Amino acid sequence: MTKNPYTHSEKSLKYKSFEKLYKEAALPLMKFLVKRTGGDTEVAEEVFSRTVESALTGYYRFENKSTFFTWVCRIGLNKIADYYRDQVHQRSRIIVPLFEELAEAKDSSLTPEEQLAVNDLRANLGRCLAVLPDETRKLLQLRYWEELSIKKIAHLLGISERAAEGKLYRARAELRVIVNEKYPDL
Repeated sequence: MTKNPYTHSEKSLKYKSFEKLYKEAALPLMKFLVKRTGGDTEVAEEVFSRTVESALTGYYRFENKSTFFTWVCRIGLNKIADYYRDQVHQRSRIIVPLFEELAEAKDSSLTPEEQLAVNDLRANLGRCLAVLPDETRKLLQLRYWEELSIKKIAHLLGISERAAEGKLYRARAELRVIVNEKYPDL
């Protein structure tokens, strides 16, 4: 972690200059973020808040190697990526427990009707998984049934963690499309 090299009075001056630069860049930054989020102002506002917070806390590292606007836009792009990655993980927290519950549902704890529904859901999910390419199905299996971390999956596949996250994201999206096409009522 980089330590702040400034004294209290130097920090005060630095943050006053930040305030001035922020006032000049706020509107163009918001327009930039709205454009980069496909016109979704709600997402852009959330990302804007995270961007400004990050820029403020890291401003002492700003060395004028680029314009302030360029620097803060780069932070904004990173925050957009973080936002969407968080959304993927948020959705995974919903999907993964469902997969786990289906895999581990105890016959004795369910009523006959519930057991029938679980068996039907398992069969439907199995048919959807069977339609997926082998690599995609294996990736989902590693992550959700074998509960391997992204790091371990990346190592097994010989790719970066970021590439593994991307492949997993696309695998879930592929499964979602198949489920929605075959079983729109699920």
